[in-house]
Amino acid sequence: MTRRAFWRRYGRVEHEGLEFKASANHLLESVVAMAMTRGGTILIGVSDDRRLVGHPTCQASLDRIMLVAHETQVDLDVRRLAVGGVHVLAIAVPAIADRVVTTPDGRLLRRLGGINQPLRGEAVSRFVRTRLSAAPR
Repeated sequence: MTRRAFWRRYGRVEHEGLEFKASANHLLESVVAMAMTRGGTILIGVSDDRRLVGHPTCQASLDRIMLVAHETQVDLDVRRLAVGGVHVLAIAVPAIADRVVTTPDGRLLRRLGGINQPLRGEAVSRFVRTRLSAAPR
């Protein structure tokens, strides 16, 4: 895929459904937040300043991604994209509607624009009540 086609497909602005990461580090919060919002895509190999820096498909990165999937119990779909001479990993995060997904330390996050925002206090109980009342019986 050309760089132009890549940017046309994904856009250059992070939002609820799109996160850029230069490396496979620090994925957990974005996976939780996206799963608890509408799902989305994490692109590994794109820097915060919107440069395609690429990311190798190495065992350490794949293991890190699978560890996040295991810790969150969210099935992640990982695809390798060739973009203008570099490789980018595209991680599809599904929306999870039938349960609550938290970080290992118990934080519940939602995606607001391009940031992962923790729910606190009454917002947590409202969110859980809404989930429980929307669940099929």
